[in-house]
Amino acid sequence: MSYEYVEFGGDVSFIARGRSLNELFRQAALAMYEIMVDVEKVDKVEEIVLELRSPDLSLLLHDWLGELLFITDTKRLVFSDFLVNITKENSEYSLKGKAFGEMLNLSKHNPKTEIKAVTYHSLRVQRSGDLWEGTVVLDL
Repeated sequence: MSYEYVEFGGDVSFIARGRSLNELFRQAALAMYEIMVDVEKVDKVEEIVLELRSPDLSLLLHDWLGELLFITDTKRLVFSDFLVNITKENSEYSLKGKAFGEMLNLSKHNPKTEIKAVTYHSLRVQRSGDLWEGTVVLDL
């Protein structure tokens, strides 16, 4: 669906939307990477698989973005597309996701802003009509 950036002091905040939780989490990841690099220039050369669990959707979104950011920081990989499958069993959410991208290339990807962390401030996932919305604040 979409995402939009919201002014938030010295940090960056965005609201991601999707018709499903899977699409919401995909859009949130795209929003985060668009802050860091020109996503359109990132080729889908490498694939990373992630599996996460959480009793709370907001915490699951935090963990998803945090894991992706950790991979970028440690392996120098940037991503341009994502497949996400979220299920709920008993009282726990499970995320199985794939991120597609390549090694960061400074001249190709036009790095923009370095993100230090995904914060818990104003973190929220909620249903809004027929859409899911997620609010995220990133520490720059």
